[in-house]
Parts: sequence; C-alpha cells; structure tokens
Amino acid sequence: MNDKKTTINILGEEITIAFNVQVEIAYEEISGEAFSIDSLAKMKNSVALYMAAIITANPNTDITVERLMKEASGKEIAALSNATIQAMSEWMNIPKVIPPEDKDPEDDGEKKEGEEKN
Repeated sequence: MNDKKTTINILGEEITIAFNVQVEIAYEEISGEAFSIDSLAKMKNSVALYMAAIITANPNTDITVERLMKEASGKEIAALSNATIQAMSEWMNIPKVIPPEDKDPEDDGEKKEGEEKN
C-alpha cells in the first residue's frame, strides 16, 4: 500500500489511520450509502467513515461504533477526525491550502492606529 499512515490513541488503544479504496468500500458497507465528500456533512456518515478507517487498518481492534459514540472524548474524536481527513486528502491528492507568504492571515485589511492603509 502507498497510503500514508498516522497513529493515534483512542479509547486506550493505539490505532493506525490510513485511507485507501478499502476504507471507501468499508464506509459504504457500514453506512449503506455511496461514498462522497458531500455525504460527510451528516455526523452519522462521518462516524461511519472514522470506523471504516479504524477497522480497515486495525482488523483486531476492540473499538466499535457504540464505544466510539459513547466512550470517546471530544479530544479523541477530534484527533480521529483530523487523522482521517488528512489521510483522505492525501489519498485523493487534495492540495493543502496555504495562505500566501506575503499576507498575514490575521490581517483583516483594517487601518490600525498610527498606520496608513495601503
């Protein structure tokens, strides 16, 4: 496999997260829906994608959908979401969006006291 893997800790278990066609197929089996980026707007579909990413790379895991929803902390879900989305972006060749170097991302264009607006 050429997919990049990330390791995170969730529910006391160290798991690997990767993304590939196997994850997409597992997602479709879990959710009963065709995989698409748009379908991830529903939380239940996001959880299905997280579980697909978990079980395809960690077939012997004790993590279940029920445990994930009831026992995982917000911090664990956020780490799982970030790892899954990052792996999916890399798999799909979605480029990272980086602000131009010459622009301060916190600059709102407003004139500051004592400054001239360009």
